[in-house]
Amino acid sequence: MNAARRRRARRVILARRFFARTLGVRFLVALVLSALVWVVWTLEQNPSTQELIDDDIQVDEVNLGPSLVLASPIQPVRVTVGGPRENIGRLTVRDFSARVNLAGVGSGVHQLPVEVAVADAAMEVVRVTPETVTVQIDPFEVRAFEVTARLESAPAVGFRAELNDVESSPASVQVSGGASEVDQVASVVAILSLEGATSDVSSQALLLPADRGGNEVEDVHLDPQTAQVRVPITRITSRKRVPVLAEIVGSAAPGFFVREINVVPTTVEVQGQPEDIERVSAVNTVALNIDGARGDVEGNVAFDYPVGLLVLSDEPTATIAVVVEPLADTTTIQAAVVAVNLDSNASAAVSQPSVQVVVGGSVEALQELRAGDVVAELDVSNLSPGRHQLRPVITVPPGIGISQVTPPVLTVEIQRDESEVPAAQSPALVGPGGAVATATPTPRPTPTVTPPPGTSSPIN
Repeated sequence: MNAARRRRARRVILARRFFARTLGVRFLVALVLSALVWVVWTLEQNPSTQELIDDDIQVDEVNLGPSLVLASPIQPVRVTVGGPRENIGRLTVRDFSARVNLAGVGSGVHQLPVEVAVADAAMEVVRVTPETVTVQIDPFEVRAFEVTARLESAPAVGFRAELNDVESSPASVQVSGGASEVDQVASVVAILSLEGATSDVSSQALLLPADRGGNEVEDVHLDPQTAQVRVPITRITSRKRVPVLAEIVGSAAPGFFVREINVVPTTVEVQGQPEDIERVSAVNTVALNIDGARGDVEGNVAFDYPVGLLVLSDEPTATIAVVVEPLADTTTIQAAVVAVNLDSNASAAVSQPSVQVVVGGSVEALQELRAGDVVAELDVSNLSPGRHQLRPVITVPPGIGISQVTPPVLTVEIQRDESEVPAAQSPALVGPGGAVATATPTPRPTPTVTPPPGTSSPIN
């Protein structure tokens, strides 16, 4: 019995040893083989490879020292990675981080290596292109600039922007950044649109740092970035110097005549719109009344301002001095009206061919006077086409004075001739001395007396 039990126990021990030594080894071998098969299958399905990531990866700076700034952005890089093909296909730019360590680096230009890391642990960065980048570091600088205005569009026609009188709140701004960038800033400008403006413009404007060529300077900071800017808008005006014409009303007492009229100042400047300036050839005074005068008359009178114009004078008034002298005798004569200084390509039509002139002098002088001795001239030089009112200048022989001219003002119409046509002869005028032609009168070479009606110029 005991022998049988020992034999069975021995067989069990031998069986255990067989399974432990034989089947255990086979199991381990099978497990290893299975793992190898899985690895081979995995590599066949998702093999390892290398590939260039075809996107730029931005490079950040770290550990930049105090009071230092980057003068320009750092050049981006590209990377070549290695690892399972399936993993590479899932990579994006966001899975990479690139940086340049600036610890201990001062101002100047430096060539520094780029460190790149990838978020997928199964991937490896094989190559960085380029491996080093150029980094320019500047000291930090702050500089103040006054705000100036730059116009995107102009005001309405006839108006201009007074850029020298621009007001800004604040008047200046702080420009900060790298020294090399701040050095490029020549001005800080406010961009404004004044299209159609006829009055002052005030607006909140965006400020722009500009170089000497007017181009924006990047990589600098403005504080503040906007400003309240006011641009004055004024009318465009011109100036011209014109003569002053003394305006006289009334007549000297019977038996007296006006020998001379003087006015001070003789010329003044007028200011206004160019089109208004062009129409004005003289400035009249307010009328001085000499009715019934038996002696010299003097007075201060204001200027008769032309519509839309300003008269510029040191004094607000003009002084008129009228010399009145007695007449020995008087007579009335019809004086032919002649237009003088007419352009060759223009024609003049006068409202009437003659004026009535009351002249005075000695009896002998009046007896010798003929109609052709007294001529009324209209100076039409430099007159534009259209109607003008002119005072005739009366020419009389020596010893003869002028008491009155009727009418004192004549209307003349100037026309431009398309082709030169000989002027028609004016009808003859009959006066005390007989008939006289008025188209081209030839008065005697005698002095010219210019009383009030004869000193005026055209009134537009």
